Amino acid sequence: MTSLARLRLLALVAGFMAPAVLSAQTPKPDTHTVKPGDTLWDLAKQYLGDPFLWPEIYRLNTNVVEDPHWIYPGEVLRLAGGPEVSAVPSKETPPPPSAGQAVAEVPHDTLNPEAAAAEEPAAPLAEPQVGELSPSDTTSDNRDDVDLTPLVGDRRRQAAGPSLELSLQRNYRPIRRSEFFSSGFLTEGQQLPFARILGNVTPLQIANVSTRSTAQLYGRVAVQPPEGAKYQVGDTLLALDLQREIEGYGYIVVPTGLLRVVDVSRPEVLAEVVASYGPVRDQQRALPAEKFTDPGNVRPVPISDGVRGSVVGQRDQQPLTGPQDVVFLDKGRKDGVALGDLFELRQQPRERPGAATVVNEVMATVQVVHVSDRSATARVVSLIHPDIPAGTEARQVAKLPS
Repeated sequence: MTSLARLRLLALVAGFMAPAVLSAQTPKPDTHTVKPGDTLWDLAKQYLGDPFLWPEIYRLNTNVVEDPHWIYPGEVLRLAGGPEVSAVPSKETPPPPSAGQAVAEVPHDTLNPEAAAAEEPAAPLAEPQVGELSPSDTTSDNRDDVDLTPLVGDRRRQAAGPSLELSLQRNYRPIRRSEFFSSGFLTEGQQLPFARILGNVTPLQIANVSTRSTAQLYGRVAVQPPEGAKYQVGDTLLALDLQREIEGYGYIVVPTGLLRVVDVSRPEVLAEVVASYGPVRDQQRALPAEKFTDPGNVRPVPISDGVRGSVVGQRDQQPLTGPQDVVFLDKGRKDGVALGDLFELRQQPRERPGAATVVNEVMATVQVVHVSDRSATARVVSLIHPDIPAGTEARQVAKLPS
């Protein structure tokens, strides 16, 4: 290669490297003002270098972002920690939607159509997939940074989720409206007043019902009430699928969305999809939605000699349990269990021939997000061991103040 060719090659390489060098030398701003089209995924890629670190931005902005499904133009998001940054358990990060699935937070007043109509709904921004912290974050021990231990637990223990002790020292919003409605519950053998979703109404002005359809957010569906039941305009219904049966506790109810009744002038009422947790399809069922009372920002109170029960199953059939997964407990309202209760899931000590003895230790911490008479629905907020089979002991360790 001639000297002239070498010089040209070096100049070309230098041209490609210059932007990277300049980018590395550009200081990262402390804040970002949300613009139309922004997502936490894109902001994490832009400012943190890895889109899977989007939960870090969310956790630094819990005083601004109520739910990572929703960020709005004009919101100012912090990109670096400070003394005034609030910390909440990682359980407040809802599970990501599947690709192409619309996600909406439940309206603030699900029983007040006038209030909902007065407020123009904002289009939700796309949500990223949840990822783990980068190796540099998990090994750093810089105490000048914001303390994320209440969010991600003691990193030296390799636990996913908050440390229980530190979680109990901070006020935070323990139960989200979307968690209450989307997590599901067990039927407990009751004869529930199921309505039937007939399908999309197309077009909206004509009472035609399409078959084998999936309703979009803010679309309208026809619903056939159960025999003898009448709905009123403004009633809120929970769209759902009935899944497998758990012996002694009935079928698993998996919510797919919330519907608000908008027209009762015909035999099949018309309802609008106001929240989506999964595909809302024809032939699914619907129930009148329960009332949700927001506990607000409160601090769980540790208790001794709490209720003891066990896990009767998981909502989703999978070999291992992960953060935000849903489990069902065999204790409910009749046993003194209430919304927001914290339970530790513990493995039973036992001897194993030819192997180390299993000791009684905490496998996960779960928080109750729905309560029935004999059972409770709980989400995993801290995970140490993912192998949590049915029969795992559950100990009540904290309650929300009444």
